[in-house]
Amino acid sequence: PPSPLFHCVLRVPQNRLCQHLKLQFLYFIAHIHNFSTKMADALFSKMSAALSTPAGQQAAKKINEVIVYEFPDTGAVYVMDLKAGKAYKGKPDGEPACSFKMDEKVFLELAGGKADPMGLFMEGKIELDGDTDVAMKIGKVLKALEKEIKL
Repeated sequence: PPSPLFHCVLRVPQNRLCQHLKLQFLYFIAHIHNFSTKMADALFSKMSAALSTPAGQQAAKKINEVIVYEFPDTGAVYVMDLKAGKAYKGKPDGEPACSFKMDEKVFLELAGGKADPMGLFMEGKIELDGDTDVAMKIGKVLKALEKEIKL
């Protein structure tokens, strides 16, 4: 639900200054909403670049599977295709070995090292569908790519 400040700004009497402030406020809210999506886009782009390096290709071969990340809060879907050595936004070509479902904010906290994946899973903030062995190995691949992926 919108914040109380959001309701307060929208109830200001109509005049040009207030309309301008309302538009600026709505632009700010839209910008904040899109910020996490832009961060996830940037992170998966860097992940794709890292997977194309020799170290990335070697790390990807250790799993050699397709992993999907679904973010219900933004509707975004990302694929980490370790068979092809790339990461991208969109649906996978085939059936993934496993898929994660979480809010994009949770993913960004994980990527930034600010959250424990097992703790988030136990709290129900991350859902896993598919091969748990593959899911457990992803951390090793990301650790190998850590220097290239940092934002």
